[in-house]
Amino acid sequence: MIQDETVKKLMAISVARSFKAQEYICYEGQLGEEMYIVLKGTVGVYVSNAIGVQTEVARISAGDLFGEMAVFDSLPRSASCIALDDVICVAIGKDNLERLVSSCPDIAIRILENMSGRIRKLNDALYKNESLLQDGEIPDFEVPSEYCYSHEVEEPFHDLSYTESITAPCPICGKNVIVLNLKRKSMTLRKHRSDGRVIYKECEPLWYDVWVCPYCHYSNHYLSFFVMNPFKKDLIQRVLTEKHEAVMKEHADLESPFDLLFLRYIRAIHINRTVDPENNLLIGRLWLNLYWLFEDSDDKGMWFYAARKASEYLAKALEKGEVPDEHSIHSLELTLASLYTVLSNKPAAAALCDNVLKCDDNQLKKFAYEIKGNV
Repeated sequence: MIQDETVKKLMAISVARSFKAQEYICYEGQLGEEMYIVLKGTVGVYVSNAIGVQTEVARISAGDLFGEMAVFDSLPRSASCIALDDVICVAIGKDNLERLVSSCPDIAIRILENMSGRIRKLNDALYKNESLLQDGEIPDFEVPSEYCYSHEVEEPFHDLSYTESITAPCPICGKNVIVLNLKRKSMTLRKHRSDGRVIYKECEPLWYDVWVCPYCHYSNHYLSFFVMNPFKKDLIQRVLTEKHEAVMKEHADLESPFDLLFLRYIRAIHINRTVDPENNLLIGRLWLNLYWLFEDSDDKGMWFYAARKASEYLAKALEKGEVPDEHSIHSLELTLASLYTVLSNKPAAAALCDNVLKCDDNQLKKFAYEIKGNV
């Protein structure tokens, strides 16, 4: 708990904010400009999994802080924070960080401890990526032969009031890029399908889930785009020059909006396969998005191809326990069951549906019956 004297000092440099139970304090993907110190209540930290379902990864109680990276990098937040009960907290921005350090040294020490933990994790990642660089093996990159013609698919309508422009340096080439970020939590849900796809009224997120640098053409999922360490940067630079450049020249005729979207996705998939090959959930999510996009474009060949790729990676994610909570596991099982139905693997689809039917969530059970009826 924070001492009363510290609370008084915090109140002198900031204003208390109140949040009701289930109210969002900050959103995943939203630009971060301030950190929060909890004075009362409990905050849940959530990230979106491969099929858009939020998973709780941490709980923050009175006396703890979160979002501290925002006062240093101002980049999109990697998680959503939701009040689990009535919460009171104070927000500290860059403009009053210096006053926080001088007035509340105990809070400053806590920030340093959190940063130290992040640095240790980063060092572990650096060692792993250093070994990748030493091995020198980069997977081949190619445009699938199934993608055999240019796709004249128009970009769907999007309500600009639900978007925000982010300007920040590309983590690879360092040049300022402008990316379009969606205010996803504010959009209106139109339909939630049994295969995990969520349809919104204001926008089609599949067109905006992957960002690209217009200069070096680095591409990645919007939550991973600015997350970078030096060894990954070096490796990605090699990927772009040694693997992507020649292939992209061979397919210069692919220039429609849908073609360019597809190329962003497969480049992001190849980059993640190279620098983070054990992240089956992210790679599977990217293929799953392509599966839905090719459903919209009515390209049966690529629809089937993307279904096969998505099922391979998502099945590995399920097998290796990359999805931590029970609800998300069952949601992923439904997505896999839908993919297996498309791939004519009826026994596997039925087995996954039967597993979901054992859970207590009526909505998931309804989806399982729906999928099983098509098996």
